[in-house]
This record gives sequence, C-alpha cells and structure tokens, in this order.
Amino acid sequence: MSHNYVKKMYNLSTTNATTVYTVPSEKTAFINSLRLNEISGNATSWDVTITDSSANVFSVYKSYAIAAGQEQELFSRNWILNEGDILKFTAATADRLVLHASILERDQGVNNKFIAKHNDYTTTDETTVYTVPAAKKAILSELWFSNDDTGNTIAATVKMYNSEGTAFILSEGTIAAGVSGEAMARPQIMDESEAIKVTAGTANRLHTHFSILEIGNPG
Repeated sequence: MSHNYVKKMYNLSTTNATTVYTVPSEKTAFINSLRLNEISGNATSWDVTITDSSANVFSVYKSYAIAAGQEQELFSRNWILNEGDILKFTAATADRLVLHASILERDQGVNNKFIAKHNDYTTTDETTVYTVPAAKKAILSELWFSNDDTGNTIAATVKMYNSEGTAFILSEGTIAAGVSGEAMARPQIMDESEAIKVTAGTANRLHTHFSILEIGNPG
C-alpha cells in the first residue's frame, strides 16, 4: 500500500479563501498537523472549511481568533479526508498568519477502509450519519463539532444505536456560539449494524466531522 507524506506551508497574504490541500484521486488523507502562527504582532481571526467532491461546504472553524504572536495547533487528533475533499483556510486580515500542514496520503483500503463523514444539519430531525456494514467492525476515532453561528448557541445529541435499535447517548449538550472542537477523547468500537445518529437542536448551525476506520469482522 502506497504512502506519501506531504508538507504544505503558506504565508497568508490575502483574505481570499486559500486552498491548503486537495485529496488526490484514489487516495485517503490524514491531516497529522495543521499549525498556525501569528507573525505580525496583531490579533486576527480565521475560518477553516472542507469542501467535498460534490461541492458541499462544511465548517470546521468559524471566525476563530488568534492572539498577537501566538502559535496554535488546530487539531488535537488526526483528521481523515476523503478522495476529492478540499481543505481551505481564510484569514480575516492579510499578512498576519503562517500556516503549516503535515499530511499523510495513502491508497484507499478494501478490507480496512478509512472514511470521513462530514455533515451539515439543515433539519432538527435525527440524522443517520453512519452504519457499520455487514461483516465489518468500525473504530470511531474522531468526532468534531462546529457551530458556525457566531451569535447563538446550539444543542446537539449524538447517539449510538446497537443492532437491535436500542439507543445509547454518546455525546449531549450545548455548543457555544461560534465554537468548534473535538468531542471525543478516545476511540470507540462499533459492531456490525450499529449506527451513529445526530440531532441538532436548531437547523443550519451545526456541522460535524467523523473519522472512521472500517475493518473486517474477525468474529
């Protein structure tokens, strides 16, 4: 299986959205590090988005501030991106920020398959994000919440359903206005036919990003 390590560095000299990285055809990517430096001595804000292969745009960070001279690692865990996903960064002010991205590209797996699930919740109905396929197990390695409404909080509930349809709450609470972050400290195992479902308390505010590894069921 082919592995390719990629380094990207940007002096963000524009307030236009900068394409940091696009996942190549027949590849899966792992964002190992996305590091930001403020170099001008002035505080500023920035956005991060992911655009999928169908041109849907998902918020990762919205109007986040960085203090003068601060350095910041944007992700606490590795992120999975699918083939065709585009990672974009937008600085609110030009010539203040430097961005470093460290990425691992690998061939898409067959028996062991890495998957990213990006969702924008346009309804308050419960939404099925992922179901473990037949003869598979899954490792849910990352769960990221983003409230892209910078003026209002939002309630969100994540449930894991077993194969009999019984629900177990995995995460529940409110996300402050404009806040993004990792919601799961450690990976979770999922068995065949188990499902993840998310309910947003208000439509058109919540975005989630799940990183999942599907593996052949040894049982």
